[in-house]
Amino acid sequence: MLAVIFGIPTILQVTHVIWTAPMVAIADRMHPAPGWNAEGENITGGPFCIRYDVDCDSMWRSYRTEQKVTPADVQRISDEAMNGAKVKGDCETSPLPSNVTGMYEACSASAVIDGYDVEVRVLKFSEDSPDRSIQFKLSSVKNRR
Repeated sequence: MLAVIFGIPTILQVTHVIWTAPMVAIADRMHPAPGWNAEGENITGGPFCIRYDVDCDSMWRSYRTEQKVTPADVQRISDEAMNGAKVKGDCETSPLPSNVTGMYEACSASAVIDGYDVEVRVLKFSEDSPDRSIQFKLSSVKNRR
């Protein structure tokens, strides 16, 4: 009885780790800069994944910093993990539409790696805010809509 109670969750967890390992390996090549504080991550996938709010075979990692993030910082990550994808935006103001009052994407880089859409995004809360949120996002190309 105990084997069933503890065995099934263990099997599910091991299957999840094995199934999502290729995706996590890509994310592990994306190294945050010193001073970026880990804020959280979510990994979704595996053979028993049921798509509800989040696509299966997707993940994100989020970091927070008050340091200025430059296009060179994002390009370094891109060069190390994303085959040198080019950075879009200046990581400060672009693309700052006139109607933005909250968080906006200041710059990003994206690529397709081993069947995953991979993206680094730098988000700012307002043009003069020192806070930045940096997101590493991966999603299976099968999730494209």
